[in-house]
Amino acid sequence: MRSIAIIGGKLQGFEANYLAKKAGIRVLLIDRNPKVLSRNIVDEFHCFDIIEEQEKLIEISRNVDGILPVNEDQNTLDLLRNIENKLACPLIFDFDAYDTSMNKKCSKDFFNSIGIPTPLDKPNLPPYFIKPPCESSSSGTAIIYNDVELEGLDPSMLIEEYVEGDVISLEVIGDREHFAVFKETKVHIDDGYDCHMVTPIDRYPEFRDIAYNLAKNLSLKGIMDVEAIDSSKGLKVLEIDARLPSQTPTVVYHSSGINLIEMLLQAFLGDIQEENEHPEDQYCIFEHLSPMKDGLVGVGEHMLSDGNDYRQFHISDGLEIFQCRGGKHEVFTLISWAKEKKDAQKKRNEGLEMITKYISKSRQGA
Repeated sequence: MRSIAIIGGKLQGFEANYLAKKAGIRVLLIDRNPKVLSRNIVDEFHCFDIIEEQEKLIEISRNVDGILPVNEDQNTLDLLRNIENKLACPLIFDFDAYDTSMNKKCSKDFFNSIGIPTPLDKPNLPPYFIKPPCESSSSGTAIIYNDVELEGLDPSMLIEEYVEGDVISLEVIGDREHFAVFKETKVHIDDGYDCHMVTPIDRYPEFRDIAYNLAKNLSLKGIMDVEAIDSSKGLKVLEIDARLPSQTPTVVYHSSGINLIEMLLQAFLGDIQEENEHPEDQYCIFEHLSPMKDGLVGVGEHMLSDGNDYRQFHISDGLEIFQCRGGKHEVFTLISWAKEKKDAQKKRNEGLEMITKYISKSRQGA
């Protein structure tokens, strides 16, 4: 049986475990937090700090097919880079691509150097979209509607034109010579610029070409997520992240049948095929929901960050529900899929009803 070790048990760790289990891959989780979010759903949990106990990690590497870092702690990543040649299995990570992607100014310069369309830098008129130079996803981002709000802004912040449109995403996996582009998804954003839902979208040739060119010019060996705005002004690339993302890979799996963890292993243990037929063509809805006074409300994934128990609540054909507890808010992750969109929505409604009944019963017993 194939096995991987995942370093980091938060949302990306949950994603990696979810896909690995679908592929029949045994998962060993390493995290220094004894109450890390996804510790209860993996096959084996080792609680230690790899910086302090490097030999433990080296020993584990002798018994797994690959090690996949899924956290963004720079000290941890620096350690892994330094001991990579001591590991007995592949380290499934592209440090050079990650260095480019984590520095938003550097990645913006990279986009411009190869002619990738992006939002205009430092526009003359508001609204402006601001983001920190070295944070992933929505952390620290904001829309500014007048010049007064720019006063006192940290000079390191990036200031771009605010472009309206759908936020869309694509994953690419490369082996330095071949680069496979997978399934397009739409990232539904809440008022805090955080993702609360993901759904698949139709094939988008221009976006696919952009994602391929980005990976090729980075000589990518690993996975990269490309995020863009599909606007009335055309496609505008927002950012890249050269690490396993959360949420979108699950939608890729259920809508196309392609498992990105399997593809990652293929890239490091063999080679990747650029042309991937989608064995399935289905509709999938992935969302996070939290019970509020007015009922179930879609919430961003940050709401799960302080939880310490994330496990399966329900599983049936076309429907899976996970429950996150132990934090400030109880959050349910609902995944529904079917051949047709209307049937996926029916499955979703079944899931909503299950969660609603559970909440009602819990409150009555409280």
